Amino acid sequence: GSIHKRTPQRPASVPTDIYISTKSKRSAIVKRVRRLMLKENHKSVVIHGLGAMVIRATSMALAAQEALENQVTLKPTTETIALIDDIIPDDMDKDLETQKR
Repeated sequence: GSIHKRTPQRPASVPTDIYISTKSKRSAIVKRVRRLMLKENHKSVVIHGLGAMVIRATSMALAAQEALENQVTLKPTTETIALIDDIIPDDMDKDLETQKR
């Protein structure tokens, strides 16, 4: 059968949660962090990256720190989340299966 990767489940986001994807533009993320911290006076912003986006998220956090002239402190953390795939059988009479990874 073929495998369909589900979109990762994530908790309801708050305005200070920024999720990085392949389409995220560095300048837009830095601008958003500046707006949240300087204009909206948020004390912290969380930049999330999953898989290959971890490096990109780190890079964007460093760019935001530089744009804010090192007035912010970075606190990197990691965690593991469960991802679910649907296994679609070649034989349509069989049931759809799922697998965690």
